Amino acid sequence: MRHRLILGSLLAVLAGCASVELPHRPGTGTPAQQSGGSVEKPASESTGRLKPMPLRTFTVSTECKFRDETGNFGSAKIDVLNSKVRALNVVLTMPKRGVCRYDLAQFRQTQALPSIELTGNKNCRIRMWEQGEQITVSFADCHTMCSPNSAHDYVWPLLIDKPTGECD
Repeated sequence: MRHRLILGSLLAVLAGCASVELPHRPGTGTPAQQSGGSVEKPASESTGRLKPMPLRTFTVSTECKFRDETGNFGSAKIDVLNSKVRALNVVLTMPKRGVCRYDLAQFRQTQALPSIELTGNKNCRIRMWEQGEQITVSFADCHTMCSPNSAHDYVWPLLIDKPTGECD
């Protein structure tokens, strides 16, 4: 009995995945479609697929301080010219959790496109990328940059507004 229940459930799931082709009604579609010919879509017409972002460098320079709604605060000095990091000094403080410090001297730039990547000790990585008017700076596997090490578990990405240089 149990096998029938499992088989029935499996068949119901598979039936939900099936597609049904609707019959063509005369008088609908383009003449080429009506005659069974193929139609090429214009290059400008959307195909519904995501297109890759163009590879391009970005430039940002800021010295900012911030405090978020949870009480975390910090400061950042970041200077990037044509996706080459020239300065980076970020201090993030999470009250009752700890402090994390990231300095360019502790990293080497290992990638510039499509996003910037800095690599430090023990696989610590800082990544930067541009989305519209905003630069995101993320920190991954950087427990050794924090005191205590567990403070890294509370680090959020740093967001920089390109037009104003403000960060949070």
